[in-house]
Formats: sequence, C-alpha cells, structure tokens
Amino acid sequence: MEKERQKDADLLDLLAALYAGRRLILGGTLGLCVLAGALSFLVPKEYEGTAQILPPKEQRQGFGFSDLLAALPIPTLRLGEKGTPADIFIATLKSRRIRRQVVERFDLRQSYGVETMTDAIEILEDKSKVEKTEEGTIAISVLDQDPQRAADMATHYIELLDITNKQISQKTASERLGFIRELLEEEDQKLEQKMQKLEQFQSEYNAVSIEDQARAVIRAAAGMQTEAMELEIARQSLILSGLDPDHDKVRKLQQEIMLREEWMVVLREGHEESAPNDLLRDRTLQLELDENLFLPLKQIPGVAQEFATLEKDVLVQKALLQLLLQQEAEALIEAKNTTSTVQVLDPPVVPEIKARPQRLLIVLITGVLSLFAFVGYTLGIGYVREMYRRWPRD
Repeated sequence: MEKERQKDADLLDLLAALYAGRRLILGGTLGLCVLAGALSFLVPKEYEGTAQILPPKEQRQGFGFSDLLAALPIPTLRLGEKGTPADIFIATLKSRRIRRQVVERFDLRQSYGVETMTDAIEILEDKSKVEKTEEGTIAISVLDQDPQRAADMATHYIELLDITNKQISQKTASERLGFIRELLEEEDQKLEQKMQKLEQFQSEYNAVSIEDQARAVIRAAAGMQTEAMELEIARQSLILSGLDPDHDKVRKLQQEIMLREEWMVVLREGHEESAPNDLLRDRTLQLELDENLFLPLKQIPGVAQEFATLEKDVLVQKALLQLLLQQEAEALIEAKNTTSTVQVLDPPVVPEIKARPQRLLIVLITGVLSLFAFVGYTLGIGYVREMYRRWPRD
C-alpha cells in the first residue's frame, strides 16, 4: 500500500514538474521554431532538375549461328555482368568519369567554392540522385541554386550517358571487326587450299559426280557381260552346228568375247594396269581412256569416301567463312552505328518551385525535437530537486 502511494506521489511530482515548467517548454519550443524558421531563410534556395529515361532492352543481336544459339533453350550467360542493363546505366551515370565531365562542363568548382576536382565531384555526388523507380524507369535529379543550370545538368547527364555508351560500343565493335577480319583472311586461305585438294582429286580420278559415274559403270559392265554371254552362246551354237573352232566366224565371235571380257576387266580394275596392251598402243584410244568418266568398280568405294571427306571439308569451310562474313557485317554496322542509345521518357524542364530548403519541414522537425528536449530537461530538473529533497530525510 505504501509502494502504491509512493508511485502515485512520483507520478504527481512529474506532472507537477511539467506544469511548473510549462512556460519553459512552450516558450523554448516556440522560440526554437521561430529561430529555425529564420535561419532557414539564410539557406540558399536550390532547384531540382529531373528527368526520366527508359531502361535499355535486353536484345540478342547476331546473325546465322548466333541466332541458332539464341534459339536454344538455355539461360543467357552474363560474363562479368551481375546486374541488368538498367543497373549498368545507373552505374555509368554514377561513375566518376561522368561526374568529372559534368563538373568541367559547368565549372562547378567555382560554383561550389572549392579548389580541387575531388571536392567538387563529392559535392555533386551529394546533389545528384540516380535511381530506379518502382515503375522500372531510371530517374535522374540534380540540385542547384540556378534552376536553368539544374535542368541543363540533368540534360547533360543523359547526353554523357549516350556518348559513353556509343564510345564503348563502337570501340568494342571495332576491335571485334579487326579480329574477325584476321580470321577471315586465315579461313579464306584454308578454303582455297581445301578447294585445290578437291580439284586435284577430281582431276586425278575424273570424279565429277560419284553416284552417277558409279551407276554408269555398273550399267556398262552389266551390258558387256550380257553381250559376252550372248556371243558365247552364238559361238557354241556354231560349233554345235558343225563348224570347226578355227572357222572364221567362230574365231571372230571368240575375239569379240575376249574384247568384251578385257574391257570388263578395265571397268573393274582400271585401265592403267589391266587394259590390253594392244589397245593402249593406239594413242587416240589412250587419250580416250585417260579422259573417260568411268570409275573402276574396284576403286569406287574408296574414291567415294575420299571425295565425300574432301567435299565435306570444303562445305564446312564455306559455312564457317559465311558465318564470319555475317559477323563482319554485324560488327561493321555496330562500329558505324550512331543511333541514340537512350530513350528519354520525361526530358528535364526548368523547375519553377524550389526543392530546398523545406522551411515548414525544418520548423516541424525543430519543434518536435525541441519539445522532447525541453520536456526531458524539465523532468530531469524535477527529478534532481526531488532527490535533493529526499536525501536529508533518508
């Protein structure tokens, strides 16, 4: 019971202390509010130039093989890049390079009253704000005492962003173009060598169209074999009819049979080793044999395989060269590209209303803080007095 009375007494003492110091609390708070309001008039006015730009789109650029890769169901790899293209834009705008150029363009060292570039850049960093909005756009705002210069500085930020993007893109494309052209020269020489090998092979084996030539050889060999069989039947028929094997007609049929058999060997083995010597003595016939389009049946599988290999090498080399030519065209377009890289949603305009100082907010904050300060001071003084009063009694 005694403790409850003591608590009531303490609470009443605090309320009494507040009541006793009401003039100090109200007067001090009001006085500080008036002083803060008066001092706020001494703070120079600052205007805010603002702009909004659209974030860059993630585009997959490329021709040919690049498009095939883009169509694959695999995630996009970002080598050396953790953020989105919008984050890259923001990082560029916040870079020291951009702010240095803004300081030099508007001679901000003199405006800010500093001597070093570092101090001017730090002040500009405090007065500039670049962030991504909830809607996804990029907002740029700059504070300055001159409303026109505030708008011009925001505009210059956008211009520098576009110039920097173009410089980086064109430099990268130029280096890529040089590299691709070196590859083109090397691959063009390789293609020429592979085509020469294919041409030499075709000249050596008279390989024009392997499938058609093989079909023609098989058809010719089958025809000769059929004719040889028919002639043999006719020869046997003459012998059975009573003619002597040395008869002129029988001997003639035998020669025709032998001729066809020899040419069947030529079609099967090739004329260089197996052709009849008496036939090769004829120079005209030799030329016809050298220039004929018949491939020996025995060599067709090997010739076809080697021809397919050489032809495949040429086709692959041509495809690679075509891809490099497409990449060269793409790099050349990028190196010469001067289109704008920044899309402005809201261009900067000259602000009509100051952004700083916000006098009402300053007075309000000062009033709240001073009220808490004076209340705490009054309660502290009341508590100390109560302690002095109780100590002699205790």
